[in-house]
Amino acid sequence: MNNFDGQILFALIASLILAWVGSWFVARRYADKVLELMQMGAEPNDEVPADTPESAQLPATVSAVAGNVHLVKQNRAARRNLCLALTLSCLVLAAIIAAVAQSAYVTDGFSWRRLLTLTLVFAWPVVPTIGLLERWPRGKIFFISLQYVALSSVIVMLNSDENQLFLPVLLWLFSQQLPLLLIVFFMTGPRLRSTGPYLILVFFILTVSSLLGLSALEHSLGDNVDSWIIDLAQMTNAYVVFGLFSIAPWLLVFFPVRFLARRLAYAYQRKAFSEPLYLAAGLWIVTLLIQALTLSHSIDWRAYHLLWACLLFPIFTLLMRPALRPRHQPPTLLLLRVFRGDNSIEALFDQVIEHWRYSGNTLLIAGKDLALRNLEPDELFGFLSGRLQERFITNGDRLQQVLNGLDLSSDPDGRYRVNEFFCFDSTWKMVLETLVNQADRVLMDLRGYTTDRQGCSHELSVLADKPHLKKLIILFDKQTDKTSAEWLLADSRLKISWIDGEKRPAQTADDLLKALLSNA
Repeated sequence: MNNFDGQILFALIASLILAWVGSWFVARRYADKVLELMQMGAEPNDEVPADTPESAQLPATVSAVAGNVHLVKQNRAARRNLCLALTLSCLVLAAIIAAVAQSAYVTDGFSWRRLLTLTLVFAWPVVPTIGLLERWPRGKIFFISLQYVALSSVIVMLNSDENQLFLPVLLWLFSQQLPLLLIVFFMTGPRLRSTGPYLILVFFILTVSSLLGLSALEHSLGDNVDSWIIDLAQMTNAYVVFGLFSIAPWLLVFFPVRFLARRLAYAYQRKAFSEPLYLAAGLWIVTLLIQALTLSHSIDWRAYHLLWACLLFPIFTLLMRPALRPRHQPPTLLLLRVFRGDNSIEALFDQVIEHWRYSGNTLLIAGKDLALRNLEPDELFGFLSGRLQERFITNGDRLQQVLNGLDLSSDPDGRYRVNEFFCFDSTWKMVLETLVNQADRVLMDLRGYTTDRQGCSHELSVLADKPHLKKLIILFDKQTDKTSAEWLLADSRLKISWIDGEKRPAQTADDLLKALLSNA
């Protein structure tokens, strides 16, 4: 049993390392490939191409209640309800672990008080679950997790029948959290969370297949010393044999892994899950596996019955879907920005767009700056299959096809997706014209804008001639050539809100979100 536990733990650690390395490579290559494809084609002229689909329309959204809803209140309620739903799910899973742990470690009978105490202790993954949902920095997730451990240590001491010292209890609880915290730290950073959580599943299967191959090698040598394996080792060397039985199994599981990746991408497209739900499920699967490994030393293989709790995730998704489904007609936001290489646009996406998603859809033209912020499973596996270029818009017919394929309904978690449009240099103006025509409001990040940014100047000129827009929110800073931007918008009848980006990031994000959600 210990050998099996060791193999599972090794597979988990090895898959984490491989996925971390692979994620860095895939993430960088994906961003570079997006930029490379964007720059293909002829340089755009100042006029919109003739094949702009004037009749192009976004699919109509289905809503239970139409009308002028108070979006600020709706947004806050939606965020609160999702956090509550995830917290309740975490408590249910923690209670299951607590019940099994109590039966394994305690011999003096069942105790509700002990069960509740252990439930609070094992419910700590609620911190990274909510942190990943809210896109907290990894340092914040780690710090709040430590606070949770400290509080849990106090609760354990107060409810213990024996005299417990704070430091040993704290270290014991922290050791229970450390493996999962390492996964959160390495795999769910702002740049790797779109690739790492999916690749770790792939590498875990590959690592398990390698372990099975090495077990087969051991079994073969034990049964027959004069086997063909010995002959192969004599013809080559032991390293070749070891490598053969380690890597060759990857070829056997290649097609099952590819099938699983495609099914995962298809399930995401069909809205069977969302990114926060996938991350929460992944965190708890790892938690259940680690707890099973620990409990197996007390109740042997029966500890792995804990993994049956993974089947609760589809049930949780089905139960929360009707409760979290929005009851309003979602507005459509178009995000425009100055393409640049700093992290400010990523912070804007995390602090504003992620919160906006509780209330409405988002449209944006893809770029390297946000390539990893909105990389979805179907896009990731499409890129790994060499089909990224198929997503780029080449003409008006392709644009209409992309528009017809959009799903603007909410995810199971009640949030709306960010819809990216991949464009070449020769087609982005055509796409811009169509997206502006379909948007309700526009958020334009003009930080760092100068007249040399001809693309942004063209966007401002297009926006100035679109009176149907309910509002235009412009984010600027001290480097923004605001005078030139105002001159381009001088004849516009739009309601324009200028938001100063020189304030504290949290204050700027709050001002932007209020401006977007305001009905005024």
